[in-house]
Amino acid sequence: MKRMFAGALVVAALGTLGCGGAKASGPGAEAVMARQSLEDQRAGLRAADQAMSDAAEKAGSAQAFADFVADDAVLLVDGTYAPKGREAIRAWLAAHPLEAEGRVRWAPVRWDVSADGTLGYAVGNVSVESGGTSVRPTARYITAWRRQPDGQWRVAVAVLNAAKTPMTPPAGFASSSTQPAPEPRALPPAKVLEEAKAADSAFSAMSVTEGMGKAFAAWAAQDAVMPLGSAGIYGHDAIAKAYAPFTLEAIDLRWEPVLGDAAGSGDLAYTVGRAISTGKNEQGQPEVDHVKYLTVWRRQADGQWRYVTDGGNASPGPQGP
Repeated sequence: MKRMFAGALVVAALGTLGCGGAKASGPGAEAVMARQSLEDQRAGLRAADQAMSDAAEKAGSAQAFADFVADDAVLLVDGTYAPKGREAIRAWLAAHPLEAEGRVRWAPVRWDVSADGTLGYAVGNVSVESGGTSVRPTARYITAWRRQPDGQWRVAVAVLNAAKTPMTPPAGFASSSTQPAPEPRALPPAKVLEEAKAADSAFSAMSVTEGMGKAFAAWAAQDAVMPLGSAGIYGHDAIAKAYAPFTLEAIDLRWEPVLGDAAGSGDLAYTVGRAISTGKNEQGQPEVDHVKYLTVWRRQADGQWRYVTDGGNASPGPQGP
């Protein structure tokens, strides 16, 4: 999200990643992917996330991320410009290991894929086990995944933020979208990304003119999930309620997409960008924060793009993400 809120204004989101999962390699790999059902593709992404978690538990987060992320992956972590590339991510996690106090593991509460099985995302919880008995929540994450030509899933972008409580979905919550799908399309991914970036820019424009709260309500998908609050925020109505206090008078939030990717099936995309949040401190003086973000977009049955999850964290300045 451009800026995440849980009651008071806070930066919160999260990141993790994955790879592996159901494999297909060689010249026929793309044909095998095309023949898989949507449920098979979702299961493959879920297996990839689990494989990454298992690797981190055994070998540590730095090595696991290095083994499973894409060559040009981006990691959004609080307070620094985003490390970019496998080796930069490895180095950052070697200096800031997720398992500093035990063995790290994670699990998604929401995961989904594009209709063509080339792009996916996950949202979930990170925990650390120490002493063989104590398991405590430490973070929440969002990851955007790209399926490679050989069938391997690799993380393209991860958002990672600290959290003291886990996301806990309400009864009846679906782990993947149950919303009606849009009409199928076959487009160059770059063209689809243009559409998603245009939606992101329009989203920001509404935040500037009508307020952040109205914008986040208007652009949320019906089944959107936000890794915020004590247990997460689930669904359009809950998001609208949580963001209602953030009026135009309370905060000026604006952003621009910089990076991104999209599925050629025209139904799923993500944008990565930078934001500026201007509010007031306790003394009533203007206070400016710089933020980097990941937004995952799904095209709805009516053809409109809406975000399905969004997360971000602080940057030290206006550059980036």
